[in-house]
Amino acid sequence: MLRVKIKKITILFSMYLFFFLVADILFSNFIYKKEVKHDCYEVLDDFYSLKKNCYAKEKWVKEVESYSVYTNDYGFRFSGKENKEANYTQTAAFLGGSFTYGTGLNYERSFVGILEKNLNDYNVYNLGVPGYSPTVFNYQLKQLIEKKILPNKIFVVLDISDVFEEARKWDKNINGKHPIRIKKKDENMQDIQVEKPGSLKNFKEKNFKGIRLISRGVNNFFRSIRFYFDKFKSKSKTVEDSYYGSFLYTSIENTDPKLWIPFGFDKSISKIEKNFEEISVLADSINADLYIIIYPWPDSLEYGQAIFNWEEFAENLCDKTSCSKLINFFPDFRRIKKASHNWLNEIYIEGGLHMTENIQKIVATKILKEAFLIN
Repeated sequence: MLRVKIKKITILFSMYLFFFLVADILFSNFIYKKEVKHDCYEVLDDFYSLKKNCYAKEKWVKEVESYSVYTNDYGFRFSGKENKEANYTQTAAFLGGSFTYGTGLNYERSFVGILEKNLNDYNVYNLGVPGYSPTVFNYQLKQLIEKKILPNKIFVVLDISDVFEEARKWDKNINGKHPIRIKKKDENMQDIQVEKPGSLKNFKEKNFKGIRLISRGVNNFFRSIRFYFDKFKSKSKTVEDSYYGSFLYTSIENTDPKLWIPFGFDKSISKIEKNFEEISVLADSINADLYIIIYPWPDSLEYGQAIFNWEEFAENLCDKTSCSKLINFFPDFRRIKKASHNWLNEIYIEGGLHMTENIQKIVATKILKEAFLIN
């Protein structure tokens, strides 16, 4: 008797599953024709960028809820809403990595999104992409000018990770095309093969959008529960070595040598300087104001910069070029650290490297004051 019931249940389940899959294929091809995406990256063999006119629900940062990402006609992240009635008289461009991109937050909560909302006369372009560094910034600005987009103000957000990115990730293309992303190496310095999507994966992505939408909704639901539950948990954490940023307070000889392969630490610093000098020349050629923005990581606040001072490096870089101003957030973050025992979670998302919404507001307010003279 039990065996018969199990057989009936198995048959019914198989039938329901079959009809659900058929319905999903019909739904995917005739009703929901948009792609179901978890990111907006367009990955080539030796480069990556953001797709144009893309929407995705990203969840790279485990400690936060999924956040919406929209890209415009140029493949730049934006709010997703075009202001067709706007009468912009000026343009501002932001070049940077994940902080500029706004990783972990909906765009309107990121500092660039907040600036966009408060700058009625400016068409704001956010060229930030996680993992980009000055070699790519240089290329992006050249592309922007070629498209006849001539910013009045250019902001270059120099991140501590740029040293690692320039040492190990990016190389200039001698053919004048996009920079070359250096292939990742394993422990034996052999190329790591990147798995390319095959026909089966493409088939699943095209025909089973319903399943993917349901699974994404369930995932986001439980992620939201965990996010709000974590708010009530103890927030006491210790600051850990950030690995990429340890060169600020650790001699290069004592850092992991794999961090600086193949170009080396000194060449990486030289590449940052060289690319920023070229960016400065480009800014001069279009009569644009050029700004450098820097901010600290948790371990640089905790352990200092006794070996390599990032603030002095940025100041010297600004002094040697036509940089209009260095906007330095190290003092602002130090004040928060001094005033609060819970500074780590007030500044950074769950003690990580990305900024909280409140800090994004502080960053935007200072930029408005120092670069746009708006109090």
